[in-house]
Amino acid sequence: MTWKKTLWLAFFILLGTLLVVHFIVFRQRIRMQAVEIMGVRSVFPAGDFSAIRDAKNGWQGYGFVRHFRLFYRTSAKAGDDFRELVRDNFGRSPLKQDLDLFGGGTYVLQKAGKGYRMFCLFFRNGATYWADMVSPDSLHFACQAFERFILGLEIDGEKTSPAVAGQIFFLHERISPFFMQTPGQLLAMMGVIFALVMLIVVAFNRFSGSCPRRHDMAATLCTPWATLVSKGFGRRQVTACCLCLEGESLVIYRFRRLFLEIDLRSERQHIDWKKNSLYYKNFRVILSEDEFQNWRLRTI
Repeated sequence: MTWKKTLWLAFFILLGTLLVVHFIVFRQRIRMQAVEIMGVRSVFPAGDFSAIRDAKNGWQGYGFVRHFRLFYRTSAKAGDDFRELVRDNFGRSPLKQDLDLFGGGTYVLQKAGKGYRMFCLFFRNGATYWADMVSPDSLHFACQAFERFILGLEIDGEKTSPAVAGQIFFLHERISPFFMQTPGQLLAMMGVIFALVMLIVVAFNRFSGSCPRRHDMAATLCTPWATLVSKGFGRRQVTACCLCLEGESLVIYRFRRLFLEIDLRSERQHIDWKKNSLYYKNFRVILSEDEFQNWRLRTI
């Protein structure tokens, strides 16, 4: 297989990888269910939930699937309690957005391993509420689910303010695609990486197979961008090369430097011409049909 065909094979493998990732990624949406719990009605990740028994400092809470939790505690000064929680836990968080959520609210995003973590704190009358959720990856599906919870909140008939949707959108404008990605952004990033890899490999082979810079050599005596296959113990390397005829020697250049010189006077019997290729010991030079016939006639 020539180096060009190898590149095309690599291209189709990378394209197939993108299609497989596309198929897998777009199946990751989180199902939601409407639930009312602790006086809070909204949509939560679908599945079982149970009380969190080790909650401390007056908190009561429930844990859901998908690493979602909701807590609340009563306080005579819920507003002060809310502001103290935000200051102590998220005072330096760069991805933080105030929300017009009941008495007041805050939405925070933080990096967590390969994924991220979301927090929403708010208060209403004499109660403070804390919700959080962890995403194990950097895709935005968990974020979508968490924000559906925020936008669907309802307590004693009072619903989330319409202004909250715009405030959440304002936070999104500050999120880097390296922090969180939509499926389209993830595929685009992978596509850019694959394209860069392909360009580097093409440039590598074009340079590897270019002719040496020698003024005393006729262009007709060289075939640039042929394919060199080098075989060794447990390895096989395929790169572009330049095949030249210099006097009574066949010379193979890589990166415009001499790679292998074959003396036709003493080594002609070790050269084999077949299947559009020159065979010599552990090396094979693959040529086009026309070039193969020309080189064969030159060296017989």
